[in-house]
Amino acid sequence: MADEEKLVVLEEENRRLKEDNDKLMEIVVQMRMTLNRLVLRYVSEDC
Repeated sequence: MADEEKLVVLEEENRRLKEDNDKLMEIVVQMRMTLNRLVLRYVSEDC
C-alpha cells in the first residue's frame, strides 16, 4: 500500500473516530443531565 493510500485510510479512520467521540460526548452530557435531575429529586424528597 502506497503512502498516499495509507494516509487516506488513516484520515477516514480519524473522521470516524471523531464522529464516535462526538456521539459519546452527547451521551455523556445526557447522562450528566439525568443524574443531576435524579440527585435534585432525591435531595428535595429527602428534606
